[in-house]
Amino acid sequence: MSKYGVLLVGGMRSHQEDHAATFAARSDCHLVASSDERDAPEELVELNRRLADAWDIPYIPDLDEALARDDVDIVSMCADVERRGRVAVRCAQAGKHLYLDKPLAGTVEDAEAIVEAVHQAGVRAQMFSFIHTPWARAAKRAIETGRVGELKAVHAENLFAKGKAGTVPEGTVRHEKEQVARFTFVEAKREMFDMGVYAVGLVHWLIGRKAESVFALTGNYVFAEHAAVDVEDFGALAISMEGGVSATAIGARIGWMSHPGGGPLRVVLIGTEGTLIVDGWRPRVEVYNDEADFTLPRVHPMDPMGMWASTNREANVMPKRRWTAFDNESLVQPNDVATFVDCLERDQEPEMNARAAAPLVEVILAGYVSAARGEAVRLPLPRQG
Repeated sequence: MSKYGVLLVGGMRSHQEDHAATFAARSDCHLVASSDERDAPEELVELNRRLADAWDIPYIPDLDEALARDDVDIVSMCADVERRGRVAVRCAQAGKHLYLDKPLAGTVEDAEAIVEAVHQAGVRAQMFSFIHTPWARAAKRAIETGRVGELKAVHAENLFAKGKAGTVPEGTVRHEKEQVARFTFVEAKREMFDMGVYAVGLVHWLIGRKAESVFALTGNYVFAEHAAVDVEDFGALAISMEGGVSATAIGARIGWMSHPGGGPLRVVLIGTEGTLIVDGWRPRVEVYNDEADFTLPRVHPMDPMGMWASTNREANVMPKRRWTAFDNESLVQPNDVATFVDCLERDQEPEMNARAAAPLVEVILAGYVSAARGEAVRLPLPRQG
């Protein structure tokens, strides 16, 4: 029997599709069951059941019952953002290690509650991020070895090339709101929140300092789906860090045909001794042969942005093979899970633990306030209550 039993919270059409497959592929882990809160929305329960059926594991409709099992060591937690705080707290309080979807939570208070619960329970927690990719590690080594001299600025960007671009109605102008009520829809996600967390996470991890202020803008430039549900398809943040270090971060979705791979992945380091660009798609091989080029797939009614592997299979989405990176981005998930399990084995804190992930939520939420006001916002944000 493998060492770590994994409970899945979150089903099909979530990142749990990939997380579950990665844990199941490991010889030291096995999937125990799928579960969720007893009063979880019925449509999510159905997606949970479908994932359980796909892996031939039971679905336990009462999360407390699932957490009481002795054979559950890890909870892979992909509850929807609005419930993420309380579900993660409950899992930590049950003494389970947590592999957490990104972003950590939807409010600063929920993020801080997760940090406190993990600390009090003495368990390990890691949020999924890009910091364990080979190209991100290369950027970190360049800073640590002084290759660029004293670090003055960092830029990180992650733009996702999926969805049918160019559909936003002409003349659309985004008017951001300070308070965020909902993050995810069937049609779209808040991209500064959902994609921007990768770039903001890289910035914080590379610089190793706290953010002091945020200036941001959000826009509707590409997709009608985002504009229709009043969420941004593009977000950019300028962040002032402690010690006078500047950072910029971009998170966006740009469309299937806008990039030969999954989308731009890049870090730029600016120091007193020079500038270094680290590209997630370099080195690469560019393949030109008689294989059919990638073509725009049909729109799946339950996933028009092409976010999930299961719906992409149903829509017969072609793989993109024009660019083949030596350190392929497909290694993001296995590398991240492998690092988490290694931390459990060594009884070490993960680098992107709950305490490191919580400030990313505050920075991005401050970005929405900034975009709504058109001015920089100082941190910390006011706490509720």
